[in-house]
Amino acid sequence: MIKRLFGSRNKNDLSDLRARVSLEREGNEQIERISQVVHRIHWTRTILGIMWTAGPVTMLGLLGGFYLAYGKVPPVQTLLYFFTFTVLSGLIAFFAKVVYDMTRGHVAEQAQQDVTEVIDKLADLILAVRDLIVESHEEEVRPREAALQLLRRIELTPDGVAFAAQELTGDSELAKILGRIETYRRAGLYSRVRDLNRQHRERIETALQWLNEASPEATSVLRERFSGEAPQLEKGVPRDEYFIERVLAAIEEDNLLLMTLQDVEEMLILAFELINGREIPMLIFSYSGKWKLARAIDQLEEKRSHYRIAQASGSNRIRALAGFLVETDEATHEQLPYGTSAHELIGGIEEIMDQIASDVLELVELSNQGKLASPSELRSKAEVLAKSLNLYKAARLGYQQLGRAHVGLLDASKNWNKLADRFSDEESQLRLGPGRSGLRIIERIVSLSDEQKVAVCQHLVEYLHGEQLEKRGRRFFTRRDGRSRPLTLEGARQLAVEVALALEPYIHLSRPAIQRGLNATNASYLGGLEPDMSAAEKAALGSAMAREVQQDMSHAAERLAVALVKHYRVDLTEEARDFLVDAYGARPQMLEMLSNYETNTVNTPVSFLSLRPPLVVAPKRDWYRALIKARQELS
Repeated sequence: MIKRLFGSRNKNDLSDLRARVSLEREGNEQIERISQVVHRIHWTRTILGIMWTAGPVTMLGLLGGFYLAYGKVPPVQTLLYFFTFTVLSGLIAFFAKVVYDMTRGHVAEQAQQDVTEVIDKLADLILAVRDLIVESHEEEVRPREAALQLLRRIELTPDGVAFAAQELTGDSELAKILGRIETYRRAGLYSRVRDLNRQHRERIETALQWLNEASPEATSVLRERFSGEAPQLEKGVPRDEYFIERVLAAIEEDNLLLMTLQDVEEMLILAFELINGREIPMLIFSYSGKWKLARAIDQLEEKRSHYRIAQASGSNRIRALAGFLVETDEATHEQLPYGTSAHELIGGIEEIMDQIASDVLELVELSNQGKLASPSELRSKAEVLAKSLNLYKAARLGYQQLGRAHVGLLDASKNWNKLADRFSDEESQLRLGPGRSGLRIIERIVSLSDEQKVAVCQHLVEYLHGEQLEKRGRRFFTRRDGRSRPLTLEGARQLAVEVALALEPYIHLSRPAIQRGLNATNASYLGGLEPDMSAAEKAALGSAMAREVQQDMSHAAERLAVALVKHYRVDLTEEARDFLVDAYGARPQMLEMLSNYETNTVNTPVSFLSLRPPLVVAPKRDWYRALIKARQELS
């Protein structure tokens, strides 16, 4: 059964070999092109330049200058002197450059090795992190998480889709139905897909409702498969929203638990696709005109950034706490399913922390009675309670900061509206066509030049060598304190931090505009990565997938339009709507709704709280009391 999941490899060995040879050749060319920017010697061009300067240029310049100064042709000895001087000077400079390039020739070779190593290890680390994500769940949940990753693969065969569906639902008959749906989808017979979906709708909905209680994310993916929809190379893969903010928050607060393993995977994918030539388009806006309006719009943009980060930080920290409790086996995936809202998680988290505190007190009592086999059990449970308590307090603080950020955003919005009313409408409206003043949309591309790719790879290689991170068999190992250990969850999170630090000088991840732009785009599809691929094949695959992703600006244009209308009181005129539709593919219905929003809310105060934050109560005294007693007992 497993052999049929991705198709048999023995049917077309010759074509498969040719494909892999072609991939490897293209990958080698990609690596060499990046590394060659460090080491280029233009031999022919240099020699021709010397001869041209020493010959015609020197003769013409000397003849013209000497004749204008002295009114006669220069003597032969003078011509010979200048000719010899130019040739010798050029040759000395040329040979000096040759010696310099020869002494640093190892730089080119080292650059190629660095690029090769980073592409090779990043690809394997992406696969390793995916495996860690599955491994971090309890044994009963792992088949479901593995099946979810299978369903995200584009090349999955009908047998593979059926196998994944059976793992998710436990219904073999329903899995066979999905396998038939996938077969018809591949043949383009969508009428049969609709027939099967209609005939078995009740059974499908029952299975999906049951699955939704355990994994809403898996339910969404499986529902699309039953509808005859599958992942597409051109669309790419949706990014986990706010993953950059969570990684940066982990750096700023020196708390790796603020990022999830999904964030680690997203950061590694971002680095891999940028190194392999991905160009990510984005839309931003700027203002030029009266300085008071310019300052007001800068303040409003800054307050919007603070508010958006505060809005995400509370829920992100709740999710980080839920992930930590699952990773430490204090909670099951069913109790705290990934993908559910913070409102739904908070109640379950409180119950689990009550149970942890109760377990700690019970262990303390056993220790007092001398019945505890080892104090390490109490120490481990107390550490979990302490870390959980810190994450809980951080989440509560995040929601408190959201209220303050909301007040600051309202004040900045009122200031902008007041100034916009004072000045002419032309100054505060979206401008199209010629001219410089007013609000204007600017297109930007986030990418790495060849020199920057080499610099990023050298940074990462230095870190990988420092950690002595190496692959043995199917797993990664790191060496610390003289001992070799498998790659841990903490090590994976630290790697994501280092990747962010390597990219920051070149793409400026810390800027809110860059974060918004990246969140509005899809990542390259990397489901085709395999552990046994060579570095050249991985480079060719990464480059090909980066080229395949469509430069879809519709989502970015719609998000920008929402910001302009709701936050900057921009009147989305018919001309502006037509421009966003024609230039970027925005949905006309979406823009029409925004126009109605602007008409109905003009001159009325607006609250930016789109959803009431969940009530995160103060940490309970029982939690503190259990932690204090455990520490007293251990000391």
